[in-house]
Amino acid sequence: MRRFVILIATLTAISPAAIAADKTDVVIFLNGDRLTGEFKSLERGRLRFKTDATDTISIEWDNVAFLKSDQNIQVETENGARYLGHLSTATDEKRLVVEMSSGPVVLENEHVILMTPIEGNRLDRIDGDVSAGYTFAKAKNVKTTNLSADLNYRTESRILSVDFDTLVTDSSEDDNEDDNEGASEDLSLALEYRRLLANRWFAGGVVRFERNDELGLDLRTSVGAGGGRILRQSNNSSVSLTGGLFVSREETVVQDIALQTEETVVDDYLEASLSLEWDWFRYDTPELDLTTSLQIFPNLTDSGEYRGEFEIQLKWEIIEDFFWSLSITDSYDSKVQEVEGEKNDYSIITSVGWDF
Repeated sequence: MRRFVILIATLTAISPAAIAADKTDVVIFLNGDRLTGEFKSLERGRLRFKTDATDTISIEWDNVAFLKSDQNIQVETENGARYLGHLSTATDEKRLVVEMSSGPVVLENEHVILMTPIEGNRLDRIDGDVSAGYTFAKAKNVKTTNLSADLNYRTESRILSVDFDTLVTDSSEDDNEDDNEGASEDLSLALEYRRLLANRWFAGGVVRFERNDELGLDLRTSVGAGGGRILRQSNNSSVSLTGGLFVSREETVVQDIALQTEETVVDDYLEASLSLEWDWFRYDTPELDLTTSLQIFPNLTDSGEYRGEFEIQLKWEIIEDFFWSLSITDSYDSKVQEVEGEKNDYSIITSVGWDF
């Protein structure tokens, strides 16, 4: 975990100034004000723009009348169409002109949901968030610590992502105990590659590692591939459906209470995957981000067995780029083998974090 945190800190600490683009881009607002600087990105209804006086600021896309940039920009619309070229000044407000090699294309701002510079600083293509929380209940002597991190690197046709979450609960009755019998851990690490296709389709693969002491799961390693489609996307919401196949190996702790022994059972199997995700976001004050996801994994090797994951998370920005979050997660596994284990495990987590 420590190495992972160090990696995040290193990636976010590197200054992009060394290879920044020339600050000749222009944003003109609906009220006639203008900024000259460097266009960074447009995502989720928020345009990021850097000037010498303000550094990088966020601008609501609805307030922009014109945008001009000499950078090579990839533009994506609600229907999944992508265009690549420089941005020239349109003749009408809230219009975007993409100067492609095949000729100019005029788009309405309200239909543009994503813009990414292709040339220049590759570090600007990294975004993500880091959050942490700690809870202590003195009456029950229960301590809960959580840490999560999401990193995404996007190019014109690919997305690479790292998703890490850990929750440690310590309910030891004696703070001086040397053993960890009162502690439990819920940990997951996912590495995902996604290839963007036409008409909002995508395909890719994922490697995932999971541990859940409450379910008696010592380690689950899954390697899978599949695809899906973004059913709907706009500047304030997106809905996506994904399916695929996974090859998984589980190392499960099985306890015999009578004999006071335990052993690790290894199980290899093939399972299908079906997931639905809905994301809603608002960048009016206060900024909100609500994400809901449901994943179902039917076991294809052992008929009738399945597992599922449900999560809902709310992020509320406190000050610029810093947020408070509340997440509720529920995990279910129909084939828990540990005698004292539960087939269902849920958690409620509050934390503070930083978007970058």
